[in-house]
Amino acid sequence: MTDFESSETWPTDEVLGEPIEEDVDHPNEARVGWGVDRRKFLALAGGLGTAGVLSATLGPRLWEGFFSSPSKAPAPLKLALSPKPAVSQASSSAKKPLILVTLYGGNDGLNTVIPYQTSIYESNRGTLAIDPSKVLPLGDGYGLHPSMPGFKKLWDAKQLAVIQGVGFANPNYSHFESMDIWQSGVPGEPVSSGWLGRWLDATNSSPLKAVSIGPTMPTLLTGVRVQGAAIPPGKLVLPGDSTEQLLFATLSQINSGEPQLLSEAAAASSNLIQLSHQMGPTLSRTATSDPLHLKDANPNSLAANGGAALAIANGGGGQSTPNVLATQLSIVANLILAGAVPQVYSVELGGFDTHVNQLTTQERLLGELDAAVTAFVEAMANTPQGNDAVVMIYTEFGRRVSANSSAGTDHGWANNVLITGPTVKGGFYGEPSDLARLQEGNLVFTTDFRTVYATLFDKVLGVDPKPFLQGSFNSFSMV
Repeated sequence: MTDFESSETWPTDEVLGEPIEEDVDHPNEARVGWGVDRRKFLALAGGLGTAGVLSATLGPRLWEGFFSSPSKAPAPLKLALSPKPAVSQASSSAKKPLILVTLYGGNDGLNTVIPYQTSIYESNRGTLAIDPSKVLPLGDGYGLHPSMPGFKKLWDAKQLAVIQGVGFANPNYSHFESMDIWQSGVPGEPVSSGWLGRWLDATNSSPLKAVSIGPTMPTLLTGVRVQGAAIPPGKLVLPGDSTEQLLFATLSQINSGEPQLLSEAAAASSNLIQLSHQMGPTLSRTATSDPLHLKDANPNSLAANGGAALAIANGGGGQSTPNVLATQLSIVANLILAGAVPQVYSVELGGFDTHVNQLTTQERLLGELDAAVTAFVEAMANTPQGNDAVVMIYTEFGRRVSANSSAGTDHGWANNVLITGPTVKGGFYGEPSDLARLQEGNLVFTTDFRTVYATLFDKVLGVDPKPFLQGSFNSFSMV
């Protein structure tokens, strides 16, 4: 079987958040004066609107403490949890916003950060080699793809770090297995938790400490006891008309002496109602405000037209509509500027599985990446809420050094990771893979990807990385 896994399809129906337990002790428990219990009502309400879906899928603690201001936070819900592991604080000055940009499909790093002054590159790439006269020079014989002028500007401002030769031992050509390793942070035997999910567990965090903007929950935010939250774009609207909303509010009242499950359901509904007043305007603002100045940059953008369509991953590494990443990052920008509590945000862009017609496809996608990320970094700069935000851009694997017969490249191994932000110390980090020492036609990794994670844990999240990475890894001084 070749590395072109045409039978693969990307999962789009993952269950989000915490599972809803069945109330086996009180299966017919009903609120006095009503002919329907809370469980049944919430199940019915789940089909009536976004709020119902969120309440049902994201669990009873989803909206707890979303905003940093105590006056805005919903009442906390206490659950019985196992003792949390001790977590050492790495630096009191850390704890910065972290934004993860996942490029699904395997972006070709060799044509992103290009060794354009190396003859081996041009001889292997042939017609896929980027014209040296169009490359955006970085230094040391490397340059950026021509469609990334914003990243070049960040580089010149010393706000773009390029980590070279990133990967892991015993690589493979599977989208699923490789992405699972990246998101779990564990090479070898599969594990069910993500590298940031274990951080949520250890810090006993609210699910909204780490948020995915999209329809599914990525593995990286999944813990054993705590999972992050997935928030679809668009307005947050309570289910039903005014009468149904009144019923919903009545069922959300918390009474003493109720079974724990009913109390949790009532608290979830109560939090949701509070959130509709507190968080709803912030989510709606994405359609009316333009923190990334997308309307000025592109009158045909999703933001300019008030739309928001996320990339739906499918066979071929995922496809996305234009400006989907900018729409997601606009939501993140609005949340950060509104003072929302989440410290980690996950966004995505698909379509990078360029077996065919790579030049045109990658040019379009890297252009979208460039416009969205650079606009986000500029929007965060000089703001008290986001001037220390850090953005990491990664993908599941690189691509072969040689072009294939379809004007594309096939699945490969090592790749680059890009880190940017207003306070990032730009430059090259790690050791570049040697083009003269390939294995199976692939770049061999020189930097363990967990070194990148160790840096983020230490310098951004402010915790000791060792409990989450199954070992000790040096960190870079880029943050």
